[in-house]
Amino acid sequence: MAGTRRLLIPEVIQTSAMDCGPAALKALFDGFGVSVSYGRLREACQTDIDGTSVDVLEELAGKLGLEATQVVLPRDQVLMPETKTLPAIMVVRLADSNLHFIVVWRRIGDRVQIMDPALGRRWVSLAELMDRLYVHALPVPAEAFRDWAGTDEFLAGMRLRLQALVDKALAAKLLDEALADASWKGVACLDATTRMVQTLVDGGGVEHGESSARFLEQLLKEVRVALEEGRAEQVIPATYWTAVGAADGEEVTLRGVVCILARGLRQTRDEDEEPLSADLKAALLEPPTRPLRELIGLMRRDGLLAPSILAAIALTAAVGGFLEALLLRGIIDAGRYLTTQEQRLAGIVTLLVLMGVLFTLELPLAMGTLKLGRRLEVRLRLAFLDKIPRLGDRYFKSRLVSDMAQRCHGIHQVRSVPTLGVGVLRATSEMLVTLGGLVWLAPGSAPLIVLGGAMALAVPLLAQRSLLEADRRMRDFDGVLSRFYLDAMRGAVALRAHRAELTLRRAHEEPLHEYVGAARTLLGRGILTDTLSMLAATGGSVAIVLHAVSQGIQPGAVLLLVYWALALATVGKQLADALRQYPAASSLTGRLMEPLLAPDEVGAGLETVEEPSASTLAGQPRGVGFTLEQVEVKAAGFTVLQGIDMTVRPGEHVAIVGPSGAGKSSLVGILLGWHRPSSGQVKVDGEPLKGQTLASLRRQTAWVEPEVTLWNKSLVDNLAYGVETGEVLPRVGQALRSADLIEFLDKLPQGLQTRLGEGGSLLSGGQGQRVRLGRALLRPGVRLAIFDEPFRGLERDRRAALLERSRQELEGATMLCIMHDIAETLTFDRVLVIKGGQLVEDANPRELAKREDSVYRSLLDEEEQMRRALGGQGGWRRMMLDQGQLAEQPPETKRGAA
Repeated sequence: MAGTRRLLIPEVIQTSAMDCGPAALKALFDGFGVSVSYGRLREACQTDIDGTSVDVLEELAGKLGLEATQVVLPRDQVLMPETKTLPAIMVVRLADSNLHFIVVWRRIGDRVQIMDPALGRRWVSLAELMDRLYVHALPVPAEAFRDWAGTDEFLAGMRLRLQALVDKALAAKLLDEALADASWKGVACLDATTRMVQTLVDGGGVEHGESSARFLEQLLKEVRVALEEGRAEQVIPATYWTAVGAADGEEVTLRGVVCILARGLRQTRDEDEEPLSADLKAALLEPPTRPLRELIGLMRRDGLLAPSILAAIALTAAVGGFLEALLLRGIIDAGRYLTTQEQRLAGIVTLLVLMGVLFTLELPLAMGTLKLGRRLEVRLRLAFLDKIPRLGDRYFKSRLVSDMAQRCHGIHQVRSVPTLGVGVLRATSEMLVTLGGLVWLAPGSAPLIVLGGAMALAVPLLAQRSLLEADRRMRDFDGVLSRFYLDAMRGAVALRAHRAELTLRRAHEEPLHEYVGAARTLLGRGILTDTLSMLAATGGSVAIVLHAVSQGIQPGAVLLLVYWALALATVGKQLADALRQYPAASSLTGRLMEPLLAPDEVGAGLETVEEPSASTLAGQPRGVGFTLEQVEVKAAGFTVLQGIDMTVRPGEHVAIVGPSGAGKSSLVGILLGWHRPSSGQVKVDGEPLKGQTLASLRRQTAWVEPEVTLWNKSLVDNLAYGVETGEVLPRVGQALRSADLIEFLDKLPQGLQTRLGEGGSLLSGGQGQRVRLGRALLRPGVRLAIFDEPFRGLERDRRAALLERSRQELEGATMLCIMHDIAETLTFDRVLVIKGGQLVEDANPRELAKREDSVYRSLLDEEEQMRRALGGQGGWRRMMLDQGQLAEQPPETKRGAA
């Protein structure tokens, strides 16, 4: 029931180091019975909000409907039952000194139930958790601290700590005196003194009782005097103070554990509350995944005939087993009823035919089940291939590459799902038929027979939730571990160069330990479930036989009764085994189906985007025009771009410059759909940039950037990637000349058919950039060209030549060119200067270069000064690497070049 606090908090395992915030929040909502999509929360924390900020988590919890309050409490009071702080999200310090969110859910005695997103649900000792809690220090107004210190929230714990040292009367007197002081000093001094005396008593330095009471009163007086003299932290160390500062100051330093208290679900929303963002609304409204139901939906696309036939065969086999037992029972009395030789021969033939039919059914049942599993795997792989292009960049940025790769790699495991389903159906049918036969044989024992069958089913059914949780925990840690394997392979050279193998091994050790623990827990629960279900079924079988015999069953039916009673235990075990595999199948399917159920980026399949016809293209300008109106972009809660107002006309070539990290790539990323504006509006050719408009623009865009992937295919395949090879072959020669690849092509052993290596590993950085440029120039119908550092790794003269050729090739198309070669942008008619996420200048570059106060002029001057510093000072040796040979240029050449 929503709003009711569960006894055990559900587990949510984070898949990356930055996901502890959304994982803790997801677990907190699940604990109150409210389903929130973890995937949508993660996406929101990668874009509009900062999932590592406790302030943002508090705000987010409130927006999603939780009664959440952020407080700072003294560490020794935070887990006291009297302070009523649980459940809460708290901050702990990890072994590597990083901070981490956990959910502290419930305390029972000296044990505390926590949900650590890195480790799962655990019961830890009070002392262990206290050692891990992070004590935060922050300045606050002295008046605000005094108001908070007078609340029941603080005083409940303070009173309890005092009464542990002195009698109730003295505790009440000291507390009243502290509260009588209108300033912050009275409560702060009493709090610090109590904490220090308690530490001395616990360590044996001060005797508990009258001695500790006298010592506390004396120390309290000395501390008050020391505080007025500005030496309070010399009398009592800083770690014992909850609040301390100058006696006459307006601010104090508050120390304590930061908590987000969860009081339950909010009943109403404030009228002036801002509406939820699209991501948060999706997180709250997205229904829980039903993995096997979705898998059945995939199977139905191939028709229900094959599954129906398999189900019918399984039911027939179950009934056939019952009839076989009856016929075998009849053989015992065959001499009495089958008197002639013909009758006996007919009985034997009937039995053999039935056994043959049952045996024959096994082959199509097994083959059909395996075939259905293979078809399901193929269907799932096709669904993945169809879905991946339609997932947005935001989706992949919020998930580990290794985790997605592991999901795709594990698709083959769905083959076992039809086998599991047929096994459950068959075992259930056999159990029902067997129970019916037992009731027919011993109607007087019918209640006991039904109870025996219920006992055989009860244990595996009751264990389903526990097994499902354990299996999901193990698979989540398996996904976390895959990150280390991929990182180790991708960074092998860097790891060895920096001698970081031990660091990676230590980081890998903790999740590996948790994975082993989770696997052992799953195995232990499975063995316990099997044992209990077998004992329950066997005990029920024995009880059924004994009770039926005591009721006076016919002697000839005793053998059949014993056979079916023992079969009940066997079938019960088979059903328990099948049901025990259900959690694994459910969690596996859930991980596989999660990407398939994610919303499409553009709201429609890419296959629905129609290619523009020749008449359509003829009726519109070649270049695109677009407008950004007060656009703001956020990433992980931080503002990347703000207040962007600009209009680019069709066919205009615009240079974009600015310091590194200013937001230039983020600006063009809006047009590519990588970033979704958190506010403002983007229009392309007068239409909002979303849905079909975004998909169509991508098809008409040429993008050159150093991170654009080069495949381990031939040069011609890389050049023609994304379009039909036959369409571009006539233009390959022109593209090779424009991208300055002719000389490079002559050196390739197999010409255009030479493979370039994984990620273009067989090319230099400059060669790879020229291949990317050639691919962009070959794209047909380009209306928008986005160049982001397109000539990185190339010498200066070649960069200028390639830029000029590219602009000629793309004449008529709109071009946005991000460059750090400021002088090269003087050839453009317009330049945008981005600084600090804002568009600070937008004008002709030659006009900006004449203005002494322009940012563009300062960037131009800095570049010129750097060039002179590197080329004009003495002490430099100039080495020339040409055709694989290194030679030093003579001094006169150096002067001439300078």
